[in-house]
Amino acid sequence: MKIKTACLGFAVCALGSTAAMAAQPGYPYNNDYGVYFGASAGELYYNEQGLAQMSPTIAEFRVGQQFNPYLAIEGRIGTNVSGGGAYGYHINSQAIYGGYIKGIYPFSPWVSVYGIAGLGGADWHRNYAQFDSNDIAISFGVGAEFNIGGNASLDLEWARLTSGTNDSYGYSADTLLFGVNWRLL
Repeated sequence: MKIKTACLGFAVCALGSTAAMAAQPGYPYNNDYGVYFGASAGELYYNEQGLAQMSPTIAEFRVGQQFNPYLAIEGRIGTNVSGGGAYGYHINSQAIYGGYIKGIYPFSPWVSVYGIAGLGGADWHRNYAQFDSNDIAISFGVGAEFNIGGNASLDLEWARLTSGTNDSYGYSADTLLFGVNWRLL
């Protein structure tokens, strides 16, 4: 009996504090949704069978539309800032692009985690077999977003950008990005 009462009391307190936070300006549950845009920078980790990992530095821009606290769509485009190389092999990501559905789980007014799924691709330039290629594949990832106020937020994200084959050798390309977003209200 005491456990049920304690659980009920905890649930009522949690519901009350959530309602109080929802009344605060800027809380993600108060319909501050709409268009956002952002920029990220980080590393692209290119792993091809038989070669050492190559890590070009990349920059990416995004624009999105958030419909509610839990769902957004997003388009991205980017390029490499510096190429990656290992043991005489070199790769550049001349264009990076993707379109995603973004599922969001807000933990608090300041922290949300999210997952993305969609299509991602890259226009590769290599100094070895199949010098230039353009690959598109299913892309997915996870991240965290931190509200810093003034309609701005910071994010940290890992994503599997694309995968494919180069001259029958399999490869995968992952990104690790840190960025900033601005919401238009």
